[in-house]
Amino acid sequence: MTLTAELNQKAKAILIRELGPVDYARFIQQYEEGTGDYTRDRHQWLGEESATTLHEQAARFAANGELPRPANAKPISKDG
Repeated sequence: MTLTAELNQKAKAILIRELGPVDYARFIQQYEEGTGDYTRDRHQWLGEESATTLHEQAARFAANGELPRPANAKPISKDG
């Protein structure tokens, strides 16, 4: 084992002991690099829909009975 690997192992053990496994995992996730380009990729998933278009789609789903309205929900008017 190299010196760097030993240091990392000791640091991990200390963090787990002091933070607990759940908070250790949350801490480590801050420093792990993700992959992909979310900003570019989300346009493939979501398209370029405006908020108005999404509202109209939801209204159509609700009108067709495909989107049940929660018991206490009140409709939103375009006037505010």
